[in-house]
Amino acid sequence: MNILYLYRNSASKQSLIIAATVLLLLSLVSSFYFRINPSTSYEEKKLEQYIHKQQNDFNSLLKDTSLLRKLVQQTESLEELQKLTKKNYGIFLYVETLSGPSLFFWNNQSVIPSEKALQLPDGEHFQRLSNGYYLILKENLRFPGMSNNIQAFALIPILYQFEHRSEYLLTHFAHDKDAINKVDYSEARTPFVIHSLKGKPLFYIKGKTYMPIAAIDSITLTLRIFALILLLLFLHLEAETIVRKKGPVKGVLFLVTALISIRAFLFLFPSIFYFRQFQLFDPQIYSANWLNPSLGDLLFNAIVFCWIVLFTWYKKGPGRQVPAFFKEPWSYIVGGLCLWVLILSTFLLADIVRSLVADSSISFNVTFFFTLTIYTAVGFIVLALLSLSYYYFTRLLFQLILPAFAKRQILIYFIIVAVGLFNLTFHSGNSIVLFHIPVLLWLVIYTFLLSQEQSIINRFRATTAGMLFWIFVFSVSLSVVILSENQKKELKTQKNFAEKQNELTDPSQERTLSIALNYLDKEFFAKNYYRFLNPTSNRFLRDSIIKENMFAGYRRAYNTELFVFDSLYHGLNNTDPSTFSELNSIFTIRSKPTGIPDLYYHEPSFDKITYITRRIVEDSTGIKGTVFIVSSPVKYGSENLTPELFRQVNKRDIESEYYPFAVYNNKGILISASSKYPFPTVLTYKEIPKKEYETRVNGDYDELWYKATNNKVVVTAKKRDTFLESITLFSYFFCAFLIMVASLQLVVLLLRATYGWNLLNAFSELSIRSQVHGTVIFISVLSFLIIGVATISFFITRYNRNNIDKLSETSGIMVKEMQRRMSEQGSIDDISNIYDSASKANLKKLVEEVANIHNREVNVYDVQGNLQVYSNAEVYQRGVLSTKIHPIAYYHLNRLRQVHYVQKESMSSLEYLSIYTPVRNDSGHAYAYLNIPYFTTGQELQQEISNFLVTIINLNAFIFLIAGVIALFITNRITRSFSVIGNKMREITLGKANEEIVWTKKDEIGELVKHYNKMVHKLEESAAALAKSEREGAWREMARQVAHEIKNPLTPMKLSIQYLQKAINNNQPNINELTTRVANTLVEQIDHLSKIAADFSRFANIGNRNIEQFDLHHVLESLMDLYKTNPKVKITWNKLEGEVQLNADRTHINRLFTNLLTNAVESCAQKDHCKIIISEVSRDNAILVSVIDNGEGIPFEMHQRIFTPNFTTKSSGTGLGLAMCKGIVEQAGGEIWFETEEGKGTTFFVQLPAKLKIETSIVNNHGSYVDEPDNI
Repeated sequence: MNILYLYRNSASKQSLIIAATVLLLLSLVSSFYFRINPSTSYEEKKLEQYIHKQQNDFNSLLKDTSLLRKLVQQTESLEELQKLTKKNYGIFLYVETLSGPSLFFWNNQSVIPSEKALQLPDGEHFQRLSNGYYLILKENLRFPGMSNNIQAFALIPILYQFEHRSEYLLTHFAHDKDAINKVDYSEARTPFVIHSLKGKPLFYIKGKTYMPIAAIDSITLTLRIFALILLLLFLHLEAETIVRKKGPVKGVLFLVTALISIRAFLFLFPSIFYFRQFQLFDPQIYSANWLNPSLGDLLFNAIVFCWIVLFTWYKKGPGRQVPAFFKEPWSYIVGGLCLWVLILSTFLLADIVRSLVADSSISFNVTFFFTLTIYTAVGFIVLALLSLSYYYFTRLLFQLILPAFAKRQILIYFIIVAVGLFNLTFHSGNSIVLFHIPVLLWLVIYTFLLSQEQSIINRFRATTAGMLFWIFVFSVSLSVVILSENQKKELKTQKNFAEKQNELTDPSQERTLSIALNYLDKEFFAKNYYRFLNPTSNRFLRDSIIKENMFAGYRRAYNTELFVFDSLYHGLNNTDPSTFSELNSIFTIRSKPTGIPDLYYHEPSFDKITYITRRIVEDSTGIKGTVFIVSSPVKYGSENLTPELFRQVNKRDIESEYYPFAVYNNKGILISASSKYPFPTVLTYKEIPKKEYETRVNGDYDELWYKATNNKVVVTAKKRDTFLESITLFSYFFCAFLIMVASLQLVVLLLRATYGWNLLNAFSELSIRSQVHGTVIFISVLSFLIIGVATISFFITRYNRNNIDKLSETSGIMVKEMQRRMSEQGSIDDISNIYDSASKANLKKLVEEVANIHNREVNVYDVQGNLQVYSNAEVYQRGVLSTKIHPIAYYHLNRLRQVHYVQKESMSSLEYLSIYTPVRNDSGHAYAYLNIPYFTTGQELQQEISNFLVTIINLNAFIFLIAGVIALFITNRITRSFSVIGNKMREITLGKANEEIVWTKKDEIGELVKHYNKMVHKLEESAAALAKSEREGAWREMARQVAHEIKNPLTPMKLSIQYLQKAINNNQPNINELTTRVANTLVEQIDHLSKIAADFSRFANIGNRNIEQFDLHHVLESLMDLYKTNPKVKITWNKLEGEVQLNADRTHINRLFTNLLTNAVESCAQKDHCKIIISEVSRDNAILVSVIDNGEGIPFEMHQRIFTPNFTTKSSGTGLGLAMCKGIVEQAGGEIWFETEEGKGTTFFVQLPAKLKIETSIVNNHGSYVDEPDNI
């Protein structure tokens, strides 16, 4: 069934409600099915299915004896190995030797079986390894012809749980990364048991019980969202119906009430959809006030407001009349209220724009593309929606403001300034006032532009010009606000960075912490340790430590958290989920000493600093637990303590990837500085800042000078890119507006489709202007996409190639250096001695030296693929990677004997390049494999792509703008030419000279004009021939009619004379009487002949007019008097109050209505009473008069000929009356038509141009605010 057909009938809205109800009921069912316990059961089934699938796959592998034999004999092909490495679990083959099991095959390097796992019996075992929990499958294999047993292991990952958490090392289930948000591994027994393929219980899972908000499953949420969409569509269609039946006011009120009610319902009852489970609704991303608590709520509010405003505009806005009550003094009151609403709405929009930057963590740094997120795109959409809504909302307001102050428009600007400044007196804070004053000035300019829109925009003669103009205005305005707020935010970040650099070298802060922490020594925690075990006493003890045992100055300066762990490193009622491993890693590895014993500082990000202290709680029995005290300065707040684990930087390098900086002591001497900016080595007295913060301009850089309390000076610098940022912001907003306009046009087409419109026809019936604009935009977008994709692909390819070249060059240098050093030390005479303790120590020292020189991570594997030496122990000590070489790389080096091999590898979710090179002795045999992983985040590539995208977006935005203007002029030229041709075609009239079109250009339009001119000549020839034929036909018809009309009276005249002559000849006695009767008959027939001649004369002279101005009512009154004496005729006259002034021939108008009334009376000849109704209705600059009778009506077959000359419905008459009426009306610039029903009567309508001197409530519009709707 065609779904569009359903919308073409009245049942469509009912079907929408039924569908929405069904979806809502289904969502209730699914919500019940997926409640918390069933959700855990569902995850339990998914996890078991995953495990069973991997077990079945491993069992199939064990049955493939041919492949296993190849693996044992190490004869497998590269394709077979690659197929094995793609499996979701680890495969390991050990051979039993005298020294124990020896690993000879592995398919990944993420983990290897532990020593404990090697001692397990055959079967299924659940065990925790270095990076998480695994199901270990062990099977002993024997092959004919082989004496040694083969042990086959399969390590099926269940839950990845790294010792250290970071952006790349997240805890998650192997089968589904999102499952960790719903369930977790449980050490205690729960109803949810995970079984192996053989039915053996392996472990337990539990549902998450500490989720911060209630969650809803995706199926239920999808059903409810679709139900909401159908409900909203129903409400929109219902509003459309109300508009058609009851008018736009009631339709708009209905839609406003419905949408606001639904939005309020969702706001008051958030559990219906649980949108808070999505980050879009996270207050940490954006939160302004109770109405806009999140970015998602702001988006919803913007959509609702835009929907209401656009619906109101298209249904009510473009009207040319104001309400009837809009007269003084009400007009001033309403206009003043509208101005007040205008000012408040402007301030509100400006505050939202400012808040979207100032009160959010959303990045609007458009000069670096990769800092932008999906929330940035949502922010641009919200701003485009709000700007669009504001534009049409103010247009609606100005339709009441401008007429109210039509004669005193200067008052509008005065009131805006006065009310705006008065409103600012209620705001506290200089920043708000300083922000609103430019906004008020912008509103004055905006009001001027909008009030003069006709004179500014109409010169383009196209609504597209208006669209581009206002998009330009709002894009520039929003860019200025965002740019200003970005600079403020950047300055705040720069200040934090400067303060951090000061604190890193400020011993007074460390002494403050040291004094405070002296109260919290090991004895204190040993004495009170038992109190941490009880949840209640734990809470009181923590509060006591922080609030009572520390002095006020420390509490004001720092936020302090305590993390307590028992001897098994389990947390004791900690409020933060940080684990012992994470905190201990921060303390021992990632933190740096401060100079105060046991006090370390840690940098979680470039402008944050955190102090950490560790207290080991001991008694006579041993270690009881560990306490970490973490203190963050109040200005920084609580931050995530986990650093980025794999950040490839030199720890001794003080360079910042954000701001170049320099620190000077109280004597102005440089202490430390970045080499990226030419800071002075010594400050002069004049250069030392007098204020705490000073901003200075130095060439292309902006400097921030911070004078700390200890008279130290910190200077940070940032390259100024204001112009580029402003242009890029404008481009983003311009594109956002274009996308928004296109989206709204698409929505309009879809809504029209609900009324039965064919979408394909709608697109195919676009105007030439729209087709040209659409083609230009499509080509621009297509070129943008093609050029962008091709160029970015080129950048990525070149970047990867350059990285490989760098790695190859570095690897070659390092291999030569190692071979030289090892040769000098004589370590390679015996390969078996290379990795003894002494040689290994020398090799490790060599690797560290080479790694530091080249700033690279270096690993050295032996020829069996075992890791022997590494420069970064953290990766392997924490179990992120195993100590085995990557199997594919090992195959290329060991089996294929390649001189080097480069491949992409992954470490959890971090992908990186890795190069492997064999290190050979003098005889050319490899005795080690050198591996250099290249842990890069692609910052250089991202910067290069970002610069390109910024450039191409700016170029395309201006290409859109320029192409739009060019297309506008081209289409205007084309359509203007078509308009000229169209106007000439409309002026073509038979019987008069038609002008040719003068066109000098020899283009396609010139060809069209040439054929048009030929057509005009042919038309003139045809018109002349037709006129001649019509004249001859008219004369023949006229002669026939005149002959017929003359013949009718001549016949009785001839008979009367013949009768009189006969009477005379017969000497009849009554000859005198007979003569008198004949004479009367002759006079009567002669009068009839005279009347016929007069009718034809009047018809012939109908074009001769004597134009004068007169009141139509005077003419009708004189005609009414003629029928007052006729008792059979009753005329009812419904006339308008006042005068109806006509500019016409009064005699002709009198004859017009005389003929109509005469025909009306004659049509009632067979009726006992003749009822005639004359009604008057005012129209735009016209009067419509209807003459209604209760006669017999006009037969259908006579309808087409009723106004034809010489045609009559009566048995006698010339048939010129109605033809004469039609001629009189047309010459007066009016229209005449009729409606009839046989047996009931006829109504003749006459519409004539007139000036009505009637008092009405219609107020004349002013050209400054009446305009046609545009495309925005």
